[in-house]
Amino acid sequence: MNLVLGYVISLLLYPGGLFALIAGWLLFWLREALAARRRGEPVSRLFQPAQDVFKLLGKSAGFPAHSETLARGMPLLLALSPLVALVLIPVPGNSAFRTSAPTGDLLAVVLLLLLPALTPFVLGQLIRSPLARIAAERATRPTFLLIGGVLLSTLAVAAQRGSLDLSVLALQQAHPTAASVLLDALAGLLFCICLPALLARRPWGWFRRDLELIAGPFTDLAGADLALVQLGALAQQVAALSLLAVLYILPFVPGGTAAQVGAYIATLLLGAALVGLARGSRYSFAR
Repeated sequence: MNLVLGYVISLLLYPGGLFALIAGWLLFWLREALAARRRGEPVSRLFQPAQDVFKLLGKSAGFPAHSETLARGMPLLLALSPLVALVLIPVPGNSAFRTSAPTGDLLAVVLLLLLPALTPFVLGQLIRSPLARIAAERATRPTFLLIGGVLLSTLAVAAQRGSLDLSVLALQQAHPTAASVLLDALAGLLFCICLPALLARRPWGWFRRDLELIAGPFTDLAGADLALVQLGALAQQVAALSLLAVLYILPFVPGGTAAQVGAYIATLLLGAALVGLARGSRYSFAR
């Protein structure tokens, strides 16, 4: 397959683009439905997120003149970063990894997945809103803990397998030692602990009749800019769960392509369900 065509298919269709949005939409509804049931709240309709996005795309929004260009670039960056990350993750059937020159650097993928966590700091400075600055300051410590946990989890596996190339890290571990299995299990557990912080919380009035305002760095976002952030949140959970599957689970799944695809789908569903149950707890840090 042509190199450029492989990357285009990966970005626009699978595992990015169309697949990421549809799968992200279903996974988001699943985890929020489980969280709502755990809190004793009514479960919202399946098509509510799509209706919210289309409603927002038809609205316009403005920013102060001094920050309009950069502030408008942030939602676009949030929408594109998980799609690019998915292109670099060797999930089963990824066309980019059928080409002659597969590239999937682990550090690049981790950076793309961490960009949403860094966004409040940037928006807090650009919008110049007191609420945005307060939210950015409060997010400082949790964000750095998240970055440290994700880096420690992923780099531990990379050091154990001797590579930063995801195409190498995703190879099946034929005869793993007990020490390597234990290290992978601990690293995967740490990644799962960080997973709720990598995924968007119940954002900006989704599954509500009206879009609500929140006090924080995203308060001034509206219209198409807010729709881009929401679309990025859908793709973000697919990218984060895909990295979890490729790095910690699929290398230990025996069998052919069918087994790999089944394990990948199961990881997406179970990951979304676990995050939903964690956020449904009244005392959970992940809410």
